[in-house]
Amino acid sequence: MPSIAELVAIKESVEKKYLAQPGVTGIDVGYKVVGGVQTDQVAIRVHVEEKKKSVPKGQQVPAQIDGVVTDVLERRYELQVTRAPLDVSALADTTHYATLEGGISMGPSRAIGGYVFAGTLGAIVTDEASGQKAAVTNFHVACVDDGWSVGDRQVQPSRVDTGVPPGDEFGAILRAVLSSHVDGAVVSIDAGRTTAQTIVDIGTVNGTKPAALGMEVRKRGRTTGLTYGSVDGLALSVSVDYGDGLGVHVLTGQVSIATDTTKNPLFSDHGDSGSVIVDSTGAVVALLFAGAGTNTVGNPVADVLSELNISIPMGKSIIKDVKDGHKDIIKDKDKELRKDLIKDKELRKEIIKDKELKKELIADGKRIKDIVDVIKVPDLPPIDPGDPGDPGPGLPGRGGFAGRLAEIEGRLSQLESFISADQRPDLSSSAFSGEEELTSDEIAALRAEAERQAADAAAAKTDLDNLLG
Repeated sequence: MPSIAELVAIKESVEKKYLAQPGVTGIDVGYKVVGGVQTDQVAIRVHVEEKKKSVPKGQQVPAQIDGVVTDVLERRYELQVTRAPLDVSALADTTHYATLEGGISMGPSRAIGGYVFAGTLGAIVTDEASGQKAAVTNFHVACVDDGWSVGDRQVQPSRVDTGVPPGDEFGAILRAVLSSHVDGAVVSIDAGRTTAQTIVDIGTVNGTKPAALGMEVRKRGRTTGLTYGSVDGLALSVSVDYGDGLGVHVLTGQVSIATDTTKNPLFSDHGDSGSVIVDSTGAVVALLFAGAGTNTVGNPVADVLSELNISIPMGKSIIKDVKDGHKDIIKDKDKELRKDLIKDKELRKEIIKDKELKKELIADGKRIKDIVDVIKVPDLPPIDPGDPGDPGPGLPGRGGFAGRLAEIEGRLSQLESFISADQRPDLSSSAFSGEEELTSDEIAALRAEAERQAADAAAAKTDLDNLLG
């Protein structure tokens, strides 16, 4: 089966043809739906306002496109902003939040054509241009139409939800974009207003992540609150009507979300525009801007960050988790090092034993030398050679050379019994009876191994000191 990237390439090669046909609202790559049930089969999907029994031959979607199975889905897409007359009563979350965070009501201070508008503050972000905290939402939430300007003030909650300017104003439009990929706006935050990198009912925002087919996601919006769904389509090209002054826009590369109807009837509704869509860990994957019924569409987060020049940092709680994880790693490493050090202690014991052995060998050598010194032939009084025929002095009864030789032999016979047989050392083998003698190479190898292990032990201790220090 082709990869997702290959399927997207095939989809892109035909999308202009299908988007130009009447009644077509979008085209993407996603899970095929059979009998209202989503399958695991990935297809090129053509979205239409209404499925018809009779379709002109030139507008029919073939069973396959370039060998890839197709599907036709009945889906309409609308901007999910709420508008109401100025005297309308509140319909959703009307809370005035002392601390600004994601998932809460917001809207422009200005009224447009006698109407006020409501959407959702998606998340607190960092404005890369200034390094200051800011809020992200949709273009059509903060700007509404083509009459907007940088500096337009925003209120929390929206004027639909009982917000009253200027008392409830919290910031102003810094920049906004309505492009082929992004419907977004960045709003400054007034000095003195506190913020939190969290989303109501969800918790900490933990950076960003690309959407993937089958990914379970959540969002918290001003209207439907906390809801659950999953990514059922990628690379969606969708046509959306932005109304007077802006007209129909086609946004490409979008993320399609299917509602988890076991948990909530809808994933989003009017007033939820601007919510960030997050995965199970709190990582942002998309910025919600449109939908209808059980289907929702979001701008991929990478495009949002790039075109709005903002960043969504990893939350403090996840950083703490990572640090704690490193602590666990250090603890595990510490345990391993301690085991190694114990082994090194055993090694040192062996080295000490080797040293004791060397001492014993040296002592044995000294004892052998002492024994040899003891049995060295004692000095004999000098023998005067004299006249060979002269018996010589002090050698009664014997004379001449024969007498002197007899005297030497007598002395030697006395030497033989100088040390008794049971006291004489057996020097015919090594000092350790029954053991083979080490060769010089074996002794050198033993010495090298002991030095290597001692060096490893020293290095292990240094690493442990660095980790714990």
